[in-house]
Amino acid sequence: MNIRFLIFSLLIYCNIYSQNLENENPISVMLMNCYERSGMDETKIDFSDYFAVYEKEKYNLTNFNIKKYNSDSSIQPKFIIKGLNSIKDSTIGRWINRKMYPGETIMFSVPNSENEEKSRGYSIYTKGKLIETKNNEFPYFKKIENYELRVACGKTNKSIVKMDIPSFSSGGFEGGIYLYWIGDLNGDNRLDMLVGTSTHLAGIGLSLFLSDKSDNQLFIENKVGSCSSC
Repeated sequence: MNIRFLIFSLLIYCNIYSQNLENENPISVMLMNCYERSGMDETKIDFSDYFAVYEKEKYNLTNFNIKKYNSDSSIQPKFIIKGLNSIKDSTIGRWINRKMYPGETIMFSVPNSENEEKSRGYSIYTKGKLIETKNNEFPYFKKIENYELRVACGKTNKSIVKMDIPSFSSGGFEGGIYLYWIGDLNGDNRLDMLVGTSTHLAGIGLSLFLSDKSDNQLFIENKVGSCSSC
């Protein structure tokens, strides 16, 4: 057998095996308000590996509890998640749950209880150019151009999502950038974000931006699901 062919075949096999290991337990997120409206048959969904993220009514330091999801519980979580290797039983966060428009800014701090000097402050903001219609005709704007979600922390300023979205003839915009939850989900004292993006009304793609522990970049994006009725 040709030795070059053997080595080439072995490399392909190792690459496929490595990819299968990486995709064996992908991260998945379900927004509860989206799930309830979807009409999915709960009996056909395996919730055994899901953790639920609950917002506390009263709290001192951490304002979200994270525990195994119980579909029979009367208390509704904000969202449920599976496949995340590192997860705490409580954390600090903020439930945003809305579309972000150009010019909006949200400030958020992730404290480090072990070393206050390593606490991090973040500026989460959207920008974009509103393109007006000719002669100021209704719906007044044709689209949002260079519509972008960015995050700044210290000397780092990173673009998270960038797109153009058109407007409806009846007013409003078709799609957008949605910020659902921000906080420290994986327990490394850095910001994580649950973000939705859409360029049409058919659905919203969900991405979980987890902090990069190597500090080479702010986030690593994980495609975690979609929502067709949020």
